[in-house]
Amino acid sequence: MQQLTNCPVCNSKNISFRNTVGNCESPKEPLNWSFFGCDDCGLGFLNPQPTWAELVPYYPPDYLCYNTHVEDEERVVEEAKRQGEHRHISIPAGKRLLDVGCGGGSFLQVLKKLGVEVKGVEPGESAAAAARDSGLDVFTGTLEEYIAQNGTDEKFDVITCSHVLMATPSPAQTLDCMRQLLAPDGYIWVAVPNADCESARLLGWRWHSAYFPRNIIQFTPKTLSKAGEVAGLEIRRQSTYSFPEAVAFSLCLRWRNRWFVPHKISSRLLSQNYVKRAAQELDSRGEGEAILMEFCHAKSRD
Repeated sequence: MQQLTNCPVCNSKNISFRNTVGNCESPKEPLNWSFFGCDDCGLGFLNPQPTWAELVPYYPPDYLCYNTHVEDEERVVEEAKRQGEHRHISIPAGKRLLDVGCGGGSFLQVLKKLGVEVKGVEPGESAAAAARDSGLDVFTGTLEEYIAQNGTDEKFDVITCSHVLMATPSPAQTLDCMRQLLAPDGYIWVAVPNADCESARLLGWRWHSAYFPRNIIQFTPKTLSKAGEVAGLEIRRQSTYSFPEAVAFSLCLRWRNRWFVPHKISSRLLSQNYVKRAAQELDSRGEGEAILMEFCHAKSRD
């Protein structure tokens, strides 16, 4: 465990204890983690901060993101071709893409079939090994370790980081590493849970995307933007995205937390059309469950 005296994003010493939090996947366990906030930039984070070695038990070999298999892969590839994008990323055919925290490489497998030159970085040893076994070029370790070993001469047109940055101890530093690897006209695409969405504010650590202690940072659009600014990046585009199934789960959690309605009952009361409309409404206000933000080189750093 590492005790922090400064904010992991803005480096301010003006940080203070907020409350104790638990693991949303095991809500009956004791509240074992201390949650701090930065009074300057507003970032929320665990403090003391668990090390990667201490978090390994929360990333078992069968962890969902370590999956190398894409269900109905040919259909997914054809759908991506038709739409011109895959998982919110415009298909950069013929260009170079680096996926930071690539897990088992299922995302890269699809892009490779779409004509993208792909590479991954993954700290989980079993996931990285499985990705390499499936024919992908994947480095085992953090992005910082990748640069220490390989340098920054190799540049990428697109760098993706999907629901990974909130699990990194120094997110601004990690974004700076991405900047160093980014081609002059390229962009960085980041997705993280939105700790400023309505369900997160109402449920706190019980919100399913809080994922303490697996997630050690809780981002809002403001604090994610600040991390990019500290790293020498500027926002290219931003939005939120609310996966309908995630919205349904959040609503069920809220009903259970407030009125003790069992999940098996509340889930039956939510029609697909209602949940879809609710998700669209959240995103139309930019208050969805996940933040999608694209960064590019700041003009002052060009």
